[in-house]
Amino acid sequence: MNIFIVLFILLINIINIFAMYKLLGKDIGKKEKIIFIAVGVAVMYMLVSAVYWLSSIGMDQNAADAGRDFITFTFVPVNGLCVLTFLSSSYKKYKAGHLKPNILRNRCVVLVAVLVILLIVEFFYFKNIQNNALEMVRDNTTNNIEENLTQENTQVNNENSNNTSIENQLENEMSINSEQTNTSSENVEKIENVTSTNAEIINSTTVDSSVNTTVENNVLQ
Repeated sequence: MNIFIVLFILLINIINIFAMYKLLGKDIGKKEKIIFIAVGVAVMYMLVSAVYWLSSIGMDQNAADAGRDFITFTFVPVNGLCVLTFLSSSYKKYKAGHLKPNILRNRCVVLVAVLVILLIVEFFYFKNIQNNALEMVRDNTTNNIEENLTQENTQVNNENSNNTSIENQLENEMSINSEQTNTSSENVEKIENVTSTNAEIINSTTVDSSVNTTVENNVLQ
């Protein structure tokens, strides 16, 4: 959790405990104050936890666990400020003899009724929070899947591009090799033509030489 949220939860818990301690007054001993506060906070914690558990029935477990601690430790002091502080004040007056037992009982009934209303409202609020958390989890899952698909498509496109580049290079090399082969063939043909021409010239020269020799022999005779 964010550090500011943790500090906020810690602050409201301290305010709740401090308010109860002060409202119990100086006439009640420290040990009795501590027991009263501990019992009140423990009962409130169990009630809020039970309501949260009821609100998470049928919900996704990941969504339910996501905000459990935050909600519990936030609404325990909130309910305490709404109920336990008034109970502390009434208990102080009762211990001092300024409040009759039946009036204290009536105030307790009213505070219990207020607490029940608060818990009912919180039940639907907790369920709404869990639904929102579930939607966030689904959105994050969907975004992760889309990101993975995008990365895979990008990799595939890069691979296809690399393959295309390699194919183009191979085609260029094959074209160059073909041109070189054609050039070599042309050179061979030229050489063969030159050789053939030289052979014809040599043959022609040989024939002329033989003719001249024959003519010379005839003349001498």
